[in-house]
Amino acid sequence: MNTIPIRVISLASRTDRRQQIAAQFDRLGVTSYTFFDAVNGKTQPDHPLFSHYDPVIRERRKGRGRDLKPSQLGCFASHYLLWQECVESGQPTLIIEDDAILLDGFTEMLAQAATLVRAWPLIWLHGYEPSGRDPVMEVGRVASFTLVRKLKRHSCTVAYLLTPAGAATLLEHCQIWIYPVDDTMVRFYEHGVESILLQPLCVAQDQESPSDIRGEENPPMPLTDKARREVYKVCDGLRLLLHNLRFRLRFRRSVP
Repeated sequence: MNTIPIRVISLASRTDRRQQIAAQFDRLGVTSYTFFDAVNGKTQPDHPLFSHYDPVIRERRKGRGRDLKPSQLGCFASHYLLWQECVESGQPTLIIEDDAILLDGFTEMLAQAATLVRAWPLIWLHGYEPSGRDPVMEVGRVASFTLVRKLKRHSCTVAYLLTPAGAATLLEHCQIWIYPVDDTMVRFYEHGVESILLQPLCVAQDQESPSDIRGEENPPMPLTDKARREVYKVCDGLRLLLHNLRFRLRFRRSVP
């Protein structure tokens, strides 16, 4: 059914989540998956990859008291290590987190995975935003699936297909960590790895399972920090707009 390896990011201590997702794979007859022991930022605060994080730039862009949490750094490091593995193996990888819910169509996606990754280097398999709130444009079809390009953002990193070329580009871009891994991956106007979504979705996130990332609420933000953050937000919005305009022009020229 599937020749693309499936790597499941999971804390070694979360045997409950491992059992839940393993049961889903078993139900679907999927055997080509292996667990990847996630980096635990709380118990591994000195992990060498955390040296990529720049709290000074983070504070400048997001405000004081808004450092990335240890769990967010651990999540970033886990995905980063799998990007490295993808590049070193030279083969595409399906990266999935252990709180994923496998929906109807997951096995069909696996059957089409080799074709899908020839189309785009990064393809999201899950989504959240209600229809109409997150504009997209169609960029292809594979079997019963439609590939759409997201024009704004994407939330979380529950499941995605990634090619070695896409992984290499993300690694090059992520020499400095400023944002959580999902926010970094969706800054396609910076690194150039377009945000492509598979429709209909074949993965969802288990919203009932307690998050390993959520932490304490952020403190109130000083007005100066708010003003500076808004300036960065406006600049990002303009860069996003220009990138989307250029993409539309290139895509229209490339379509027969």
